[in-house]
Amino acid sequence: MNDLFSQLDWRALVLPAMVPLFLAALLAEAARFRGRGRFLARDSFASIGLGALYMVFDTLVTVTLVALVFQWAWHHRLFDITMTPLTGVLLFALLELCYYAFHRASHRVRWFWSAHVAHHSSTYMNFSTAMRQSALYALGGNWLFYLPLALLGFEPVWIFFMLTVNLAYQYFVHTQWVGKLHPAIEFIFNTPSHHRAHHGRNPEYIDRNYGGIVILYDRLFGTFVEEQDQVPVQYGITRPVNSFNPLWLTVHEWVAMFRDAARPGPLKQRLKHFWAPPEWERDD
Repeated sequence: MNDLFSQLDWRALVLPAMVPLFLAALLAEAARFRGRGRFLARDSFASIGLGALYMVFDTLVTVTLVALVFQWAWHHRLFDITMTPLTGVLLFALLELCYYAFHRASHRVRWFWSAHVAHHSSTYMNFSTAMRQSALYALGGNWLFYLPLALLGFEPVWIFFMLTVNLAYQYFVHTQWVGKLHPAIEFIFNTPSHHRAHHGRNPEYIDRNYGGIVILYDRLFGTFVEEQDQVPVQYGITRPVNSFNPLWLTVHEWVAMFRDAARPGPLKQRLKHFWAPPEWERDD
């Protein structure tokens, strides 16, 4: 435990240090689009409430459980990887791949979707939407997707730092303020345009554009879609939750999933609710 706390240096403080910048960007965007229907006060306050719950509970679970698991994995690592510019690029590429896998699973496996759905529950797209995170991410096991990096030999503090940079970048793609950028930028990076499409509930946009900082894995694995001017993005989820209560936004899909699994029927069919896609239903 002492070894764990000795590593709480500047790399662990990047995200909290950026909170004032996040809030400043949010206020500037709200002032820019005041009265244009791109903000709803109750919706934004719900998003901020979800963000606050996430930061508190995710920090508690990370310190008491996740960090210890990562330390164990690193002590059983396959290689000793020293952080250099070259290995830093390698870590970035691998972590982006791990994030892609986590994000894709969060849309296609109901267990992970039960946590991720909170992020997609808003029918608005602005910087406050980026704060709409689930306090149950860590308990749901989102960290499992990054554990192989520690087993490979990357020091956990560098893994969490790179993940923090990835998440901080993603804050700024949750906006309608920025249109499409230069084609070269749009080809490589996850941009506001790509992420607007990701948040769409239109059939053309559902389950696409999973990238964090770059969009290259989506292009590689066939999950990329371009935002189309002729198909305006409809934000939100196909089964709206219709609530501004941060607690209910956090747990509503978990409640629905366990309720579905509790219905009478063959055990295999009941358990399938946990790993099947969110839209899957039993034949009965």
